Amino acid sequence: MGLAPAIQGHPDPDSLLEKSTVLFTREQVSEALDKMAEEINAFYGNESIVMIAVMTGAIMPAAWLATRLKMPMQMDFVHATRYQSGLHGAELEYRVPPRMDLEGKKVLVVDDIFDEGDTLAAIKGSVEQRKAESVHMAVLTRKMHNRGLPRDFADFVGLDVPDVYVFGCGMDAYEEWRHLDEILVLNS
Repeated sequence: MGLAPAIQGHPDPDSLLEKSTVLFTREQVSEALDKMAEEINAFYGNESIVMIAVMTGAIMPAAWLATRLKMPMQMDFVHATRYQSGLHGAELEYRVPPRMDLEGKKVLVVDDIFDEGDTLAAIKGSVEQRKAESVHMAVLTRKMHNRGLPRDFADFVGLDVPDVYVFGCGMDAYEEWRHLDEILVLNS
């Protein structure tokens, strides 16, 4: 791989990979998505849902999950973040709310990671204020620690990850490598 010049305060993307180890392979991620889809399909049956992907992290897992779901589905997104291109959470930035009318609808919010839960709780509250019939949360990964919301806040979980910085499968390291189909740990 050629080394791209690092942007000020932004590590060289190749160096991020060099300092990382694989936590979950492509096959393990695919199996986790299959398991989530099976649970979601059983839960909703043939009822129509609105899937809301939390941008930017849920771009990959929401697309992968959507192809495995069997019920009628409309798709929307929200853009809310606490990371602003860094590695540590900051204040919630709610950039784009859902555009669809959610009143009376069954909503499935999909995100890449459930860390402390502030972002997901804010989005769930916003969807509930729009008078959705129900709101359930699906996350590809759940960090295992005792900060923030209880670990059972998310209704559907693909993989539990340790309390370390992970990226790939929608999650980024300095806005890089979201498109990877495996989950890596950024070693210090």
